[in-house]
Amino acid sequence: MTACYPIWLGNELEDRVHALNNSTRETRARLDERSASLEERLEKLEDTLGNLVKSATRTTAEVAAATDELLRDMQRLRGQIEEMSYRFEEVSRRFDELERRVAALGGEEALRKLEAARAVEKLERPKDKEAFFALAKGHHDRREYEAARLLFEEFIANPKWRFDDRAPEAQILIGDGFYEEGNYRAAILAYQKVRETWPKSRFLPDALLKLGLCFDKLNMKKEAIAFLEEAAKFSGQEAGKRAKAKLAELKKK
Repeated sequence: MTACYPIWLGNELEDRVHALNNSTRETRARLDERSASLEERLEKLEDTLGNLVKSATRTTAEVAAATDELLRDMQRLRGQIEEMSYRFEEVSRRFDELERRVAALGGEEALRKLEAARAVEKLERPKDKEAFFALAKGHHDRREYEAARLLFEEFIANPKWRFDDRAPEAQILIGDGFYEEGNYRAAILAYQKVRETWPKSRFLPDALLKLGLCFDKLNMKKEAIAFLEEAAKFSGQEAGKRAKAKLAELKKK
């Protein structure tokens, strides 16, 4: 059944899971805001209770009235806390159920991406550029390419780092992940982005070389030679030397 499963249905389910995941994240943010508000109210109640205990001038009736009011406030807060917990649990339950449906339908590729996205979402993001890059590179080196791609894309999207020297390197590594997975067409798009976005980057020769290698894997010799010849012009760099060697190999064939 997995082989016959329509990919567009898998994509549709993936979109629905992503939408629900976003909803869960937004719900969690709202709950965090409400939790902060509840904490403030609890602190005020604690202060009121403390003042009440310290007071030596209140009558028995005043103390009883104040105590009743405190108890009513606590009951209202308890109700709000229980409501918040129920709502979040309901959203989480719906998300888990939908994810199980994706798995049951045989959407292995979609599930793999979703699992990687959920794992990455839980990671603490370093504020330092080098530490963030190292986090993504660590996933790449462990061949966790989907997680690495998500982190590299996040790195590139950061306006502070988009035109940093690490950004085109991150894009190259995105392409390398696709290449290692045998997804050469996706790798071509990734490497091409280096040419378009960072045309003066020191990683341009690497992008050209790897574009040539991808087209060679797709048996598109004409396109492969064209990119390899461009890369070979950078004769002083390792990518240029590798391109020259690959060109000689192709010409022998």
